[in-house]
Amino acid sequence: MRQLSEQELDQVKKAISAKELTSAEILLEIYDHYVSHLEGFESSRFEEQINLLDEKWTIAYCKKLEYDLQKSTGKSIRNTQWKIIKSYFSWPRFLFNATILALLTFTVNSFSFKNQILLLFGLPLIYIAGFALYVNFRNKEKLAIIKKILGDKINNVTSIANSKLTVSIVLPLHFYNLFLNVPRMLGWTEGIPDLYLNLFSIIFCYAVILHSLSIYETWKVKFKTELL
Repeated sequence: MRQLSEQELDQVKKAISAKELTSAEILLEIYDHYVSHLEGFESSRFEEQINLLDEKWTIAYCKKLEYDLQKSTGKSIRNTQWKIIKSYFSWPRFLFNATILALLTFTVNSFSFKNQILLLFGLPLIYIAGFALYVNFRNKEKLAIIKKILGDKINNVTSIANSKLTVSIVLPLHFYNLFLNVPRMLGWTEGIPDLYLNLFSIIFCYAVILHSLSIYETWKVKFKTELL
């Protein structure tokens, strides 16, 4: 098996860039397939074989791969996170959950509403925002490796896995606006007993903490050691 020349690799990159893809996962898969296939033939058959590859890996086919990856990645993240969440309700993690709920109940009954917002909502949401920034920073480092492999022929390269994971990480930020800010702005909380508001605070904060822990474990399981 021979090594492709720089000119041949450049031609491969041009062929891939013509497919108008942005997913680093699909781009790298196609690039590896092209290179490994072409290395099995003499240089005299390079043009013939790359044309055959282009006929197989059409723009429509590659776009379909990209679309399918978007759906499967999102589903895979949700399924993994859900399995992790369910594991928190089995022994001995159930004891950990009971401890969190006890601490949340103590905090709600011991602090003013403003301090509750800071402790129960502010800190978990700051963690989520920080974790999202960290994941995207790690992703940029990994994308730099991919861009170096693919060269400057392909400019707009993103990671579907990272995009889907980021959406999942920051999900509670949307819930915060929906379930906390909007009702208070509209005055829906007026007249509601403190007991129910405190109960809502405990449930919401517990859900945010559970999400934060489970999405972190999902990241470790699926993405921490992977190239993307």
